[in-house]
Amino acid sequence: MIKRILFILFFICFTIDFTIAQMTPTYVVSIPMRDGKFLAADVYVPAGGTSFPTVLIQTPYNKNSFRNGLPLGYLQNVNSSPYCWVVLDWRGFYGSVSATIASPQRGQDGYDAIDWIIAQTWSNGKVGTWGPSALGGIQYQTAKENHPNHTCAVPMVAQPQTAYDGYFYGGVLEKSRLEQLDALGYGLSTTILANTYYSPSWQFTENTTWYPSSIKIPTLQIGGWYDHNIDDMVDWYPATRTSSDLAVRDKQWFLIGPWVHGGTGAAYVGSSIQGELTYPMAAQKCDTMARAFFQFYLLNEANGWESTSPITYYELGKDSWAYSSATSIEISNTENLFFKENGELNLQTGTGSTTFTVDPKNPSPTLGGPTLKAGLAQGPLDQISLEGRSDVLTFSTPDLVEDVSVSGRIKIDLYLESDQLDGDMAIRLVDVYPDGRNMLINDGIRRMRFRNGYTLADEVFMTPGNVFSVEVELPFANYTWKAGHQLKVYVSGNNSTRWDVNLQNGGTMYVAGDTNSATIQFYHNATYPSKIILPCNSLVLGTEEISPVQSMSIFPNPVKTSLTLKNGQVGTTYGVRDVNGRLILEGLNTVNSIDVSELQKGIYFLRLNYKDGESVLKFVKE
Repeated sequence: MIKRILFILFFICFTIDFTIAQMTPTYVVSIPMRDGKFLAADVYVPAGGTSFPTVLIQTPYNKNSFRNGLPLGYLQNVNSSPYCWVVLDWRGFYGSVSATIASPQRGQDGYDAIDWIIAQTWSNGKVGTWGPSALGGIQYQTAKENHPNHTCAVPMVAQPQTAYDGYFYGGVLEKSRLEQLDALGYGLSTTILANTYYSPSWQFTENTTWYPSSIKIPTLQIGGWYDHNIDDMVDWYPATRTSSDLAVRDKQWFLIGPWVHGGTGAAYVGSSIQGELTYPMAAQKCDTMARAFFQFYLLNEANGWESTSPITYYELGKDSWAYSSATSIEISNTENLFFKENGELNLQTGTGSTTFTVDPKNPSPTLGGPTLKAGLAQGPLDQISLEGRSDVLTFSTPDLVEDVSVSGRIKIDLYLESDQLDGDMAIRLVDVYPDGRNMLINDGIRRMRFRNGYTLADEVFMTPGNVFSVEVELPFANYTWKAGHQLKVYVSGNNSTRWDVNLQNGGTMYVAGDTNSATIQFYHNATYPSKIILPCNSLVLGTEEISPVQSMSIFPNPVKTSLTLKNGQVGTTYGVRDVNGRLILEGLNTVNSIDVSELQKGIYFLRLNYKDGESVLKFVKE
């Protein structure tokens, strides 16, 4: 059953691709484990010293690949490194295949490897760990064992929890990633496909792989906005800030760059080119910070590391680095954008509905994103080619008059009707550039039979002729749409081959069967107000500002207590609405002055209704 995956990490490592000749390890050794078996390792020792701190790397992807070059920029120049390096093949993989057992305790293997390291003459007793993906997850397992010489860790694009939504996002199998894991020898398909509903087994697995209170060492956690693990990492990091050992709660750092996961293409954590975009300011930031982190904790250098902001993150859209001392960069306030007729997104509800057809035999293709399979591009890609498809709806704002910044999980509430029992709702969120590119930010999906939850008891099918609501939650995003750009949403019934294609027949999932084409009625009116919920502090759209009549103006702006109307007409009615379109104040203009002292700080719109027209003006309450 599912329990066997407790000890198998499903993360994929990026590969180091150098075209230089291989270097020879100082030692090729067999490290003894407590069960009498041995794990194969390469050891690199700088010349000219007697003892060094050590960086331990544990990999399921062949230790020999590191003979092409060491990480953090040391490459083949071992003697320039102030550390020894021990690169270990996981039990059951490559050089350690002879140590295979049914349920490996990888954290214990890491503990035993550290025990061996500190007994060597070239070791000064300090051991740090490093590595991405699977190499990052095993660092947490090792840390949980609490070896006294495990000094610090740099886990990248990884967190320790094995969770249901890591395989079934929105209740839909992330097919391409599972296939990639199988291709790498993890052999998880049989177990995962036998557990397609959330169950006590999944709950047990999640609970036993979530252990922030067991972290007793400093960590530098490194993630990427285009990585499939980022959504879990932004939950894990604050947990370590609040629940890890008291002595190290203020010694947890988080770096988030504009990076993909890596492993299946040219992009990797730290490269400047990601998908079809380039981020030169982010190039090798992860190496720079990891080196400073290790210098402080392994070399005792007084480099000021502890003054580093707890969270360093790249603001996508703004293309700049930002810093925070909070435990989370999530914005708690939300603003709504409503789907409307004619493909609009606006602050007011729309009318009617839009019909489209979903054919499982011809699914809409995956174009970039946080993918993980050879042959699928990773990162931000232009989605414009999807607009020629009849099974994809698009909704966009007008050109933005001000920047719109979000930080958190964007949710999409949809109302729809289908003539089939089941189906999926797939969402792609994009930034429309002034030059016409539609660049993907992130995406998500939800299976309709799981709209109430993911257990077997939650499962409920649709009834043709009835309208149903479903929420699609997108992974955590930090993004700014610049003024002049457009925020845009693509709505479809599938996203293949990243996610499994729903056959729409209401039958057993993930088995061969007949496919049913579905006609979907997508509602966007006052009764069924489909909307996108944005974690942001303000939302201003250009269409909300109507040109004032009769040279109408207001002052002061910003205002603290009272707005004065210049050239206003006494006797006209007025209304003040917030950026969500909610009516906050209304009344009759009797003295060309409006008291706004009771309003909260923020952006508002004043609408004055004249006999021959109206004026809408924006003001800021300070």
